[in-house]
Amino acid sequence: MKKFLFGLAVLAGVTNANAQTSKNDWMLGGQFRLNTTDNNTAISFTPNAGVFVVDNLAVGGNFSLSYSKVGNTKNTFFGVGPFARYYFTTETQAVRPLVHGAINFTSQKYKNNLGSTTLSGLNYFVGGGAAFFISKNVSVDALLGYDHTKLKDFSGSGGFAFNVGFQVYLLKGQVGSK
Repeated sequence: MKKFLFGLAVLAGVTNANAQTSKNDWMLGGQFRLNTTDNNTAISFTPNAGVFVVDNLAVGGNFSLSYSKVGNTKNTFFGVGPFARYYFTTETQAVRPLVHGAINFTSQKYKNNLGSTTLSGLNYFVGGGAAFFISKNVSVDALLGYDHTKLKDFSGSGGFAFNVGFQVYLLKGQVGSK
């Protein structure tokens, strides 16, 4: 696996994808995760949209939807909030290191044989990684960071998380700028 990722990084580094992360460009994308084991299922989807306020710095919003089932316990999660992402290096590089931070205001509903309860809270993610531009306007992103959730009346929990997603970059002329 390490050899494959290294080969992918080398190949992407020598490819000139000319990615667009200029002021007033837009990014749309997200992450999808599915995890299943014997008696457990977890699925999540986190779409996002942002605008580059200056070259290489995008700010925007995302929302998270997830569902998990462990035995007889079901958990439904909804979160919405802002994010910021900064890309290092120049637009001519196909592999672009980045830092990413997001905060989500959350609502979680737990349901089991004893009943159900809904809790509100706060979730944040801070991390870094790289965007691998497979074309001028599309990247596959890999992020490693710290993910933490704090629900009302409960102590928080967190840990390291590895996320993979994608982004589509729209030039300012493609989104109807005046």
